[in-house]
Amino acid sequence: MQPSFGEAGPLGFADDTDLQDEPLGGPGDLEEPPPPAYDSVVLQSTVVKEPASTSGRPAGSGTYGVPINSEFDIRVTDPVRQGEGVAAHVTYKVITRSSAPGYRPQTEVIRRFRDFVWLQRRLRREYRGVIVPALPEKNVVEKYKMTTEFIEQRRAALTIFINRAAVHPALKASPDLQLFLEASETEFAIEMSRTQADEPPASTPQGAAKKTLASAVGFLRDLSHTASNLYHKRSDDEEEDAEYLKVRAYVHELERHLGEAHRQAARLVRHQAELGEAVREFGASMAALGRYEESGVVADGFGQLGERAEAVSKLCASSSASLAAIFEAPLKEFVRTVAAAKKVMADRSAALQAYQQARTDVDAKRARLAKLRGTPGVREERVAEAERDLGDAQQRAEAAKATYETIVQRMGVELDRFQRERAQEMGYVLRDFALAEARLAGDTARVWASLVPGGVPAGA
Repeated sequence: MQPSFGEAGPLGFADDTDLQDEPLGGPGDLEEPPPPAYDSVVLQSTVVKEPASTSGRPAGSGTYGVPINSEFDIRVTDPVRQGEGVAAHVTYKVITRSSAPGYRPQTEVIRRFRDFVWLQRRLRREYRGVIVPALPEKNVVEKYKMTTEFIEQRRAALTIFINRAAVHPALKASPDLQLFLEASETEFAIEMSRTQADEPPASTPQGAAKKTLASAVGFLRDLSHTASNLYHKRSDDEEEDAEYLKVRAYVHELERHLGEAHRQAARLVRHQAELGEAVREFGASMAALGRYEESGVVADGFGQLGERAEAVSKLCASSSASLAAIFEAPLKEFVRTVAAAKKVMADRSAALQAYQQARTDVDAKRARLAKLRGTPGVREERVAEAERDLGDAQQRAEAAKATYETIVQRMGVELDRFQRERAQEMGYVLRDFALAEARLAGDTARVWASLVPGGVPAGA
């Protein structure tokens, strides 16, 4: 299917109308030329080779951090910019090859960032307690600039997101995931509109009003629950498993330390690039000095020094780009993954709180019913109404209990999986980093040593 180009239409489709107002002539003038082929407007080639790893890390499907998946090979490629200014957005081609039951062998669809957001929200709602893979952060400033670097970083992160969802033992069975990977643009937009009908976006007046009301009601309930806990000198965590509380504290600390590690990794990448530029400028100055000298040993020495400095500069630039891919980017992805785990933990706490509030409501309604039954002269209608209220409250409490227990059960498996996979991937990343630095040091030493007649003495 050919994508549409231009400004977004009523359902998020691009408007195919020609932007130039020209007078209409004969019937032939009513026909508009077809939109250009998608491949002809791709911003950049995204046939990305995965950085080489000598640490024993299994190769993924084209992007560092993408897990091996025997049933799916999903590529997010060929970004195309649509629209201008604030309304500008980028669409991507999502290519899926699959051997999973019920899936087509190969599909190609066009998706934009908000489509990935929709999928993530659906997965979180349907699989509470599961650590749904993280998406790249929204950045309004970078989105407005639409730099090549920003688009490529987002494309790579989207590739990791969709592949991790497809390899997850629970999420890969999601009908929403299959819809995302296989439905045409029209079919997907219709389904998105249908699923969002009951929940208007916050950007609309209805959605904003609903969100405000829900926030107000939730705030009052939380306030009442907190006051009750203070009065009875208890905490929500008293009902939580002690081992889980230790893991939760660990995850919160892990996020802070990983965030600092990522900042330092980014600083190291910048330093490597700056070092390469400094060596290049130094080499240029040495070459210029050699040209100033008269021909001879001194002039040749300066010239050779400039050539070696240029070679080292290229090594530093290559190493900086490699470190960004095999070290900084994975650390950033680790930070996102830990944030995703924290979100599930927050949802678990909210589910426990909802269950506790439901039990409190049951106790209050049971006390009210007992009071009515013990009061002489109370009409039967009031007692019957109180009995119905108690029954409804008990049903809500049972539903809240079931939700909380489901989340706890799923998280038991998820946290074990999370810790095992993160530890393994972190080991690969750290070893790849060490090997890359060692390789750079060895290559640099050999370049400089070539200036020394007879080579560098042993032990020097």
